[in-house]
Amino acid sequence: MNYELFRNFAQNMKPLISFIITYHNEPKALLEACLESIRALCLSQEEAEIILVDDGSEVRPEGDFLYVHQEQAGLSVARNTGLNRAQGQYVQFVDADDCLIPAAYQAVLEQLRKDSPDLVLYKMSNINNVSEKRPIPRKSSGKDFLQNHNLRASACAYVFRREILGDLRFQPGLLHEDELFTPQLFLKVETLVELDLKAYFYRQHSGTITHSDSQEKVQKRLNDIHFILRELKSLGEPILERRLKQLTVDYLQKTWTLTHSLRELRKRMKELRKEGFLPLPVRSYSLRYFLYSLFV
Repeated sequence: MNYELFRNFAQNMKPLISFIITYHNEPKALLEACLESIRALCLSQEEAEIILVDDGSEVRPEGDFLYVHQEQAGLSVARNTGLNRAQGQYVQFVDADDCLIPAAYQAVLEQLRKDSPDLVLYKMSNINNVSEKRPIPRKSSGKDFLQNHNLRASACAYVFRREILGDLRFQPGLLHEDELFTPQLFLKVETLVELDLKAYFYRQHSGTITHSDSQEKVQKRLNDIHFILRELKSLGEPILERRLKQLTVDYLQKTWTLTHSLRELRKRMKELRKEGFLPLPVRSYSLRYFLYSLFV
């Protein structure tokens, strides 16, 4: 038997992409816009698998997709549920109140079909219908990217080959879960294509979980970022140094902007020093990082 031929045949029987949409009581119009942005892509019905994971919504949404309902358990569990059901060669996460930008996303599809990379990375925009010229693809590995570039951790900012996941999943109950998931995924990526174009439209809402003014939620946000720092450091991967240092700056900045408390800032800085996250080495990762490294 020609096993390589059989393998290629089996892959071709799978959808090209599983679009995993996480949903929790979003307005019907936003969900429809999300679905339409996927249907507008140059993909046949066989190439596109749409999985809608309903995280305990009050009303079941209707539409042409694989519907999976779960008791409300949060975004991480909803994404994991989608991953466990996905059959596509690639996975694309989409939040139900966001959408893809079809004209730009076509360039992503072209890369998947042309070179079959492990991951295609693109930009996100808060403006829909962005007109983009086709960029020149920049190719590297996930480790090279982590070492030489600043990472946007959002799991919606890339499409990736499902088989590289292994047992990697999102941490249940964690805020900023992408900050833990994405660096670990990039460590597994051998072939990465970066496209300098905006292919994903995201909406910002004052009522979302990351804009909450609740003191309890503020403390959880800060504690979860600290947890992520510890978890990433525990991997013992020198290649993650750049990401760890930048995430440390994010943590310090959020501590101040969310609490406006010098006492809280000093307390958390003391913990960081004890754990070896401070002082920061002077690097030109970004202007913000450079300024923090001079004074922290």
